[in-house]
Amino acid sequence: MKSGGDHVILDAVIGNNWKEKAGKMIGQLWKVEEKKIEQQSVFWNMMSSGLNSIVSMLLLWVVTRINGVFDAGIFSLGFSTSQMMLTVGNYGMRNYQATDLKNRYSMGVYLFSRIITSSLMILIVLLFIQIEGYAFEKAVITFLLCVLKVTDAWDDVYGGHYQKQGRLDISGKMMSFRILFYVVIFCGTLLFTRNLLLACLAAVLASTLSLLVLVFSTKEVFPLEKPEMQPGAVFSLLRECFPLCISAFLLIYMGNAPKYAIDLYLSSDAQAYYTYLFMPCFVTNLFVGFALQPLLVRLSKTWIQKEYGKFLRLCVMIFLGAVLIAVGIVVAGGICGVQILSLVFGVELISYRRVLVVLLIGGALFSFAVIEQVILTVMRRQNYLLVGFGLASITAFFISDPFVRQRGLLGAGYAYTVAAGVLFLVLGAAILFFYRRKDKVTVQPYD
Repeated sequence: MKSGGDHVILDAVIGNNWKEKAGKMIGQLWKVEEKKIEQQSVFWNMMSSGLNSIVSMLLLWVVTRINGVFDAGIFSLGFSTSQMMLTVGNYGMRNYQATDLKNRYSMGVYLFSRIITSSLMILIVLLFIQIEGYAFEKAVITFLLCVLKVTDAWDDVYGGHYQKQGRLDISGKMMSFRILFYVVIFCGTLLFTRNLLLACLAAVLASTLSLLVLVFSTKEVFPLEKPEMQPGAVFSLLRECFPLCISAFLLIYMGNAPKYAIDLYLSSDAQAYYTYLFMPCFVTNLFVGFALQPLLVRLSKTWIQKEYGKFLRLCVMIFLGAVLIAVGIVVAGGICGVQILSLVFGVELISYRRVLVVLLIGGALFSFAVIEQVILTVMRRQNYLLVGFGLASITAFFISDPFVRQRGLLGAGYAYTVAAGVLFLVLGAAILFFYRRKDKVTVQPYD
């Protein structure tokens, strides 16, 4: 991701005049009147969060409609694995980076650390595929989807930089345009070739090219930083964020454990059905994300400045909003969720109403736990996330196989919800404990 390397790649792909063309045309996207930045930040954060949340559902719908349920099952498991591997690439740095208000680490250090985490992500993916013993097509599709998520990881580190500079709108625009571009390319390739592997490859190329062009075009607003090989600083950053990385990995594993049990005991068709039912679980998290990202810096400042009353009010406001949204989604899902999903995906899901309700409850608990994760990070108590995620993942590991073996998809739903409940309770207890002791113990330095 070095600037010089980007120049060579883009010169080869789209010609020698790409700098002038991209700079003049795309660079205009980032020029916003100062008084409109906050408004655009809210809008584009909602847009990018929404697209990022529904992209898996959209692509799964396309695969189901064009290639059928069997390929949809392979795609859904591969995409779930890629989401879990992305936690290694992101390394839990986004919230840490966005709240690094004293600039303890430079952007160059963040970039170099992303080279390390992206490489590690690819190595783990290859090892995972080897251990699982996937057939060739399933292995390549899973690998390509993970490479696609590497571009997400690089988008994330630049997005954190722009957010910290008060330009969340740039972060949102970049993610939105990149996702839209590779989704269109994926869908078009699949429609014309009916080959899922080729469609995944096309999406990787589209996402990589669009990310390079978009990042370079932001030089109109911010100077382009280069990765800085500062071993001490990079190691320190990786050490600081290690608990966040492990926590995020375990968080996704907790949700994926029932899917791996389904892969072991049920069919690819059942895997697709479970994924269809699982999709609405992230709706609560989607709406929570809309509110949480714009409030993140404000939440951090209240904690730094020891304005604990304001900090507590912000936390309560976020939680109350999440609860209201969750209740509405669970009720609506119980009434008409399976009918809507059956219509959308073109498969019969009416008999799985109970599974959907159980999963929606689990999704609500999951979204509450994500809020708690952010709060503990702001409090710089991220090391203690490992306790909650560790217990939840252990729970998921031990109950997923027997639950799925005995109760099928309903058992998978129960396993996910129980694990999410354990996570929510443990992290909630940690927040209460550290908040009550805020004036009695020396807190970790806020960077």
